[in-house]
Amino acid sequence: MVTTKTQKGVIVLLFIIYGCNKDEFALAQSTNQTSGNLLQYRPGDILIAGLMRVHRRGNELCSEIQEDGIQAVETMNMIIDQVNDNDDVLEGIKLGTIMIDTCDVDSHALRRVVVDILPLIWNVSMQSSGSSGPRPIIPTALIAGVVGSASSAVSIQVANLLQVFEIPQVSYWSTSPDLSDKLRYKYFFRVVPSDTNQADAMIGFVEGQNWNYISVVYEDDVYGVRGYTVIKELAEMRNICIASSEPIPRNPTSADFTRIVTHILEQKAEAVILFSKRNDASELLLAAQKLGDAASHFIWIGSDGWARQLPMGNSGLLDSTLDGAVGFTPKTENIRDLDDYITNLTNKVGSEGFRNPWFGEYIGMRNNCSLKKGDKRGLRRCGESESVDPGTFKHLAKMESVADSVLAFVNALDQYHREHCDNKPGLCARMKKLIGTNKLATGLHPYLKGISFEGINGRTVKFDECQDGPAQYNILNFDAHSDAGYTSSIQKWTHSGVFENRSITWYDALSDKVTNASSVCSQPCGPGKAKKVETEMCCWICQVCRKNEYVSQDGTACVPCPLGYVPNWEKTACSRLPITELSYRSVYGIACICLGSIGIVGTILVTVIYISYRDTAIVKASGKELCFFVLFGIFITFMNFFAMTSHPTVSSCVLSRIILTIGPTIMYAGLLTKTIRVVIIFQSKAVLSLMVRKFVRPGPQILWATSLVLVQVIAVTAWFVVEKPKVQIFYPAEGVAFRACAQMVDLPLLYGLVYPFILIIICTVLATINRDVPTGFNETQFIGFSMYTTCVIWLAFLPIFITNPSDLAQRIMTTSVCLTLSATTILVCLFGPRCYTILFHPEENTQKAVISRMDKGGTPASIAVTMETTRKTSVLDANSNSSNNNNNNRKSFVIGKRWRNRLRRAMRMDRTPANNLRNHDNQSFDFTVEEIPYAKQRANVGDSGISSVL
Repeated sequence: MVTTKTQKGVIVLLFIIYGCNKDEFALAQSTNQTSGNLLQYRPGDILIAGLMRVHRRGNELCSEIQEDGIQAVETMNMIIDQVNDNDDVLEGIKLGTIMIDTCDVDSHALRRVVVDILPLIWNVSMQSSGSSGPRPIIPTALIAGVVGSASSAVSIQVANLLQVFEIPQVSYWSTSPDLSDKLRYKYFFRVVPSDTNQADAMIGFVEGQNWNYISVVYEDDVYGVRGYTVIKELAEMRNICIASSEPIPRNPTSADFTRIVTHILEQKAEAVILFSKRNDASELLLAAQKLGDAASHFIWIGSDGWARQLPMGNSGLLDSTLDGAVGFTPKTENIRDLDDYITNLTNKVGSEGFRNPWFGEYIGMRNNCSLKKGDKRGLRRCGESESVDPGTFKHLAKMESVADSVLAFVNALDQYHREHCDNKPGLCARMKKLIGTNKLATGLHPYLKGISFEGINGRTVKFDECQDGPAQYNILNFDAHSDAGYTSSIQKWTHSGVFENRSITWYDALSDKVTNASSVCSQPCGPGKAKKVETEMCCWICQVCRKNEYVSQDGTACVPCPLGYVPNWEKTACSRLPITELSYRSVYGIACICLGSIGIVGTILVTVIYISYRDTAIVKASGKELCFFVLFGIFITFMNFFAMTSHPTVSSCVLSRIILTIGPTIMYAGLLTKTIRVVIIFQSKAVLSLMVRKFVRPGPQILWATSLVLVQVIAVTAWFVVEKPKVQIFYPAEGVAFRACAQMVDLPLLYGLVYPFILIIICTVLATINRDVPTGFNETQFIGFSMYTTCVIWLAFLPIFITNPSDLAQRIMTTSVCLTLSATTILVCLFGPRCYTILFHPEENTQKAVISRMDKGGTPASIAVTMETTRKTSVLDANSNSSNNNNNNRKSFVIGKRWRNRLRRAMRMDRTPANNLRNHDNQSFDFTVEEIPYAKQRANVGDSGISSVL
């Protein structure tokens, strides 16, 4: 064949690649690993290359043979056999294979691709003298592409190389997220999803178990590092902390595994994500098993690199060590007929010579025999007819991915052949021209991108925009205590659920060890407690929120509820406060109503008594007009409880403010007027003028009391203008919402009571001054006693009101009770004795009985009072005939030496000084000015009596 310029360039490139890696290749060859240099060649019109992990990685490159590697080789062989036997696919074309052992080492795999696969395209021999054993002579052939590899580390290195030659590669187990980058790996495909989805499934499982503290152990290669990177990113997004992250070094020793297990044991995390391949996972679990209880302490979460592949038959790994392990594998199922296919293979080398050169070693491993005669270990020699025991063999479900990878090339080739050969069987001339070039492989790339076919188990297989397989994972759970009669420990991996569309669907319950595990750094805080994070986000102490605080959505802070809201029972949010108010049904309301009702009934009874006996001496002597004025004020004051305890409305607020201010004002204005009248009569030092005499009459006194009330009316009106009545919701304490009238539960309430309190003080002072009036006029003594009691009540009210800002209902009740007690004091002390006399001692309710009361010395004090009062009120002016007045005065009653001396001093001048007339008689009465002459007439003492005294 003529060598073109392109072929020469490729040959030069291959030599450059080989030369640059010659030392590494030589190191690999120097290990004299015969099995690692073997390859399987099956001739055919079109070859599909396969990168198989037949041997595990070891300290000397290739180590023991692996179960999954042999199964992968035979799965590809079975699929090629089925396709060659099927005339409906690639009619007239026989497929062949060339499979090499990567030993799960990227440098070794790269060397084998350069030496054994690429030269077939251009008929270039790169075989070195280091190769051992007979090598087949492989002619130049059409290469469709490469199936493999198993591990991401190998696939990445090989993909970088194949990218140069535009040769497509379909991997069956490589899941590194890096391989989804189509700018770097344009010709790389895989039938399995990226580890980004696997990590998402793992973190979703951890989150679903309410775990937030995990450890991660990963291989220090592309597969493990990239998987750990994605796990870390997703864990941070979902508030899951990584307690410890431990990389497994390349070519690890037993001490490395022991160190890793010891380190993760020091953490609180029970869940451990083990992102590695089977061999390293097995060694790590064995190290945990040797540490006693360490193995049972963990819940192992396995990646697809080892899930459902352990324990291996001769590894020494106990089922109890794996108990509770949860594994994630791409959604695969067992391949029909694969068990029969493999168990029917024998150790006899067939006519094809190099078909599966590793199968004899596999038989020796399974049947505990040796391929060589006289084995140093004392093993028997394997017979040619030996095969795999069907009773102990169970193929791995992940072989479905191997089969689908091969079928992807088969279907792409079939479409390519149909289009380029016009549906004619066999290789047409157009395709034969591609021999010795990479054009067939390059031309298959668009067909692979758009392919969609039915896989080996009937599932639809196609590639997404990143040329990855569907993101579907089986969730497996290892139950060491299962007694389902399994013949192999591998069968104890049960299918519990599936991860699909970023969510988990469970088919079966997980083992008790998983459901009872708690992989957390700190236990969740109870209701009403927030996390106070310490060194890590997942490690915290629980802080109790205050009464008015709820726990934030992220659970890390206590947030105060806004005004008018209170935390719900679980303290997860705020709810509106129930609004309370002082009502008739409350304890405070009932107390106010009872006191007020009793007061109203008493006021009505007193009023009825005074009206019924209005013409009697006691009622007249007490000044009935002012008494009714005071009773009206008492009645309004008692009515305060209706307004105070009613449902707060604008109308009730207006009424409350009026009753609160006007009622006490009317009551104390009448009492002050009565007190002033007595003061004018008994404390004046001159003869009463006509104007003064008119003032002490009933009409002017009512007008005077009314004018005092009008001052309060004006003040209240101004108060209404400045602060209009309104209903307001108060929040006096945490968790309390109280509806009441504005300015009726706070200090502004006292504004309306200032004026009544001033009247109380004035009235108290005047009553004190007038406490020594004659017994007949000692009503001021009762007024004074009432005022003293009232002052005590109000002084007790103010501290209670001011120092109790949180209980507004009690404030309202205190105000109502204070007013009620004040009115009750006046009603009882001022009107009680008179009503008692009127009702139970009618003989004392006559004019004769009233004016005949004697003092302690037997002198009718009322007559002396009448004489003094008559003297003051009978003088018309200062220029009257004083002698006639004196003569008339000398005719007055003089009883005792003390009274006679006072009368003599009063007759010496027109302006006789007025002195307090004292009498200690316990009985009293009160005459108005108009009634004094009548009292004089009833004295029954003539002028001669007065003359004889003088």
